[in-house]
Amino acid sequence: MKTRKVTGLEFRLVQLLMFLNIWWVGVRLYKSPLKALKGLKELRTHGDKVLLGRSLSKAFRHEKKYGWDMFHPLWPSPAFDKFFYHHMEEVMPSGQNQGVLRRLLVAITKKCPLQCAHCSEWDTLNQKDVLSREELREKIQAMVDYGVSQIVYSGGEPLNRFDDLVWLIDQFRDSSNWVYTSGYGLTVEKAKRLKEAGCEGIAISLDHHDPDAHNAFRGSNKSFDWVKKAVLHCHEQGLLVSVNVCPTREYLAEGAMPNFVELMEEWQVPMVNVLEPRAVGHFANMDVELRLHEKNYLEELFYQYNFEEGWEEKPIFLYPAISRKHLRCGGGISYLLLDYDGTLRPCPFCKAPMKLNTEQKILCEA
Repeated sequence: MKTRKVTGLEFRLVQLLMFLNIWWVGVRLYKSPLKALKGLKELRTHGDKVLLGRSLSKAFRHEKKYGWDMFHPLWPSPAFDKFFYHHMEEVMPSGQNQGVLRRLLVAITKKCPLQCAHCSEWDTLNQKDVLSREELREKIQAMVDYGVSQIVYSGGEPLNRFDDLVWLIDQFRDSSNWVYTSGYGLTVEKAKRLKEAGCEGIAISLDHHDPDAHNAFRGSNKSFDWVKKAVLHCHEQGLLVSVNVCPTREYLAEGAMPNFVELMEEWQVPMVNVLEPRAVGHFANMDVELRLHEKNYLEELFYQYNFEEGWEEKPIFLYPAISRKHLRCGGGISYLLLDYDGTLRPCPFCKAPMKLNTEQKILCEA
């Protein structure tokens, strides 16, 4: 296990050094220390819209780097610098027509052994894959050239295409590489290969703290055990771990989210990432989306676990949907999905085709 919490004076020192690093990135972008300082302030203002002016009080140290979520590359790293170079361009344009794209989700396979209740790719599940790994590499490279510094591999179940997955991660080891998985077949040997290839983190899906309930949701009586073993193997091999959870309205009504977080604390998982159920894929045309009071409850947990005193040792509680209340959606702007057939889309839930106009450096509908 190589991840630990960072709080108190150590956190404030790391935060200061990180801000100085971002300021220096701004100097490179704007060619001016004063403009870089203004850009840093704009970046802070951008973040304050979600944090409501509150200051983060904890992060984590993984090996020799630091982070506070799974959506930014760890610091210090070239991927971190590149990410914030383009993020500053978004909040305060330099006038150089720089791109603002920073994150790419890559669906590398349609294959998956599960039958998840909430699967967003239900209509294409287990159909034939059409892109070779060389074709995937070429398409990813175009996005990296445009500005992407974090690559997230998903599916289907990306471990079903394991050799190609490892090869692709190795091709882009200078980026922040993440894998979204159910934990299926993630042996200690595979975790080691992912780490050696340059994988930064693994986000493993678990949708209930009770094994039987999770297995029923995922359509397999082995799924919970896969997750537990995958977490252990990632810890053993030094891979950063986050656990993704998609809580249903029924789960939230049980008041069970604290039970879930407690289990993650027991498993020494530093981050819990909450995804809202969406009426797409297997949930299409179903009344599954969270009500306002349920979203407000998750928002309360977000502020409680991350900002209130006495919760510093709990896992960081991520709830990315909270940003939609205060900021424009980044789909098609700061992040994209590269689908199984090579089509660019805003995200896994918004499937309008996109294209990259490399001459004018804008993203637009195809």
